Amino acid sequence: MTSAKITPFNLSAQFNPSVFLLLTLSAFFLFSGVCPAAAVSDGVFYTDLSEYNSTPDGAVFLIVDGLGSYYLFPELKGETLSNESVQKAAVPVLSEIWNGGFRISEMKVPVPVTEKGHSVLVTGNPAADSVMVGYSDSTIMDILRQEDFLCIGIMQRGDFESMRGKFDVIIYDKTNSVNNMDFTIQTNSFDGSNQKIINDIVSVFESQKSRASSYTDSKDTGERYAGYNRWGLDTAYEVLSVMEKYPGQKFILVVSVGAVDSTGHYRGYYAYLDVVEKLDSDLKKLFEKCRRNNIFFLLSSDHGMSFESQDKKGGGHSSTKYSKVKETLNIPFIIYGNSIQKSVYYSETSQEDVVPTLMSLFNIPAQPRFSKGNILPAKENPALYIQAQDSVQVQLFKLTGDGEESVFNSLGFDRNGGFSGYSIAGLTPGSYLLKWEAADSKTKYVQSELRFQIFADTTIDLSDYLTKPAASILPDFKSGQNSNSDSDSGFLPFKKPIYFLLIAIINIIGIGGIYYLYKKEGFSKE
Repeated sequence: MTSAKITPFNLSAQFNPSVFLLLTLSAFFLFSGVCPAAAVSDGVFYTDLSEYNSTPDGAVFLIVDGLGSYYLFPELKGETLSNESVQKAAVPVLSEIWNGGFRISEMKVPVPVTEKGHSVLVTGNPAADSVMVGYSDSTIMDILRQEDFLCIGIMQRGDFESMRGKFDVIIYDKTNSVNNMDFTIQTNSFDGSNQKIINDIVSVFESQKSRASSYTDSKDTGERYAGYNRWGLDTAYEVLSVMEKYPGQKFILVVSVGAVDSTGHYRGYYAYLDVVEKLDSDLKKLFEKCRRNNIFFLLSSDHGMSFESQDKKGGGHSSTKYSKVKETLNIPFIIYGNSIQKSVYYSETSQEDVVPTLMSLFNIPAQPRFSKGNILPAKENPALYIQAQDSVQVQLFKLTGDGEESVFNSLGFDRNGGFSGYSIAGLTPGSYLLKWEAADSKTKYVQSELRFQIFADTTIDLSDYLTKPAASILPDFKSGQNSNSDSDSGFLPFKKPIYFLLIAIINIIGIGGIYYLYKKEGFSKE
């Protein structure tokens, strides 16, 4: 056995005031219960700063018009209206994406119509239409722009006027026609920022517009339709090349391709599968660029597609005989990117869930004003958003088999008033205990702690627990929860000023003792 050599500690070493101060502060924070989280801005905290540093700055949101999940996912068994079994398209690229990311098995659309489907996908409201899209703060583009995102659109479908007005820059097909394309570029003036980037993107759009006919000049009908989709994917690829020159610029790129829907309507079941397979092959280049550049990739659709039989030429989604069947109503939703779970979610979900889930990827608690969807558990490490009417101090514990493990303590960042809102990101799924106390003694709560579970981003509004006037009806709370807002309830160790005084006295005594030893003998030079 090799013995370890012990080096004696030399008390005669030169005293270093900076090191001493650092050690003193470290000891203070260690014993004062301050959380191990890192603040990235007022009220925004990460339990693991590496997650903050690795969160993508951008997202590509691909909307494939008319793509139904029953033609993709192996667990779903679809049929034509004639009860013929629906085959699956061969999609190795998409399979790689969803096997390495998160996908929804069953997501239903409220109305299988192009305008309404695109409207739901940007507002999160199941009753959305082009009018709702036009309202202020109604879309993901409105909210993301408030977070300094650049909003870019490439749209062959869903490009109605109110939608176009939500992007900083967009190229769209005025005719929505594979055989008679008319691509038009539109820029919208918001705050005048990012003009250089927008100009670079416009240059890309102009170049791709001039080349559009080369994508659809084949005599083969199937290749023409596939080329229409390919133009949209290639244009998105070129936009990402522009964004590579502006690292750190946050952005969302919404791409809507239309040839899958057109093929379903005019060319039938087998041609539909063929154009989906060609789209899959053409998608590889764009997806790989997203993966290399740490960009979220999302794929969904406005609605699915149904066919009367495999041999008949056309299909549909909005007419009466098609609009109520599962092949029309179910769409894919796939997310790939850093911090995304590798899993399949089998519970039934709705199209309006796409919007809040997309916002959660960037740890943004704000939602479009009409959003009614739910956040899906796509992230490995969800976030907790705490809202209050006034400033509060909060403490968060993870509940484990061994008891309570401190995760976050707001006193470590602001010992005076705290914040009225907290975003705590990077949490592990599981059970938690939240304790809170108003910074202002005039603010009273009927309870000061709450036990809950987190599997996806979760919002807790503490105003729900404010003391109500005597005449009002208070909500029922679970047994064991304290309804006295003045009660200690085992809360923060620094609840009263006396604790701050005791800590100050202890530190003064410690500093004085060390200084005495230093002057007397402990740190004298030899």
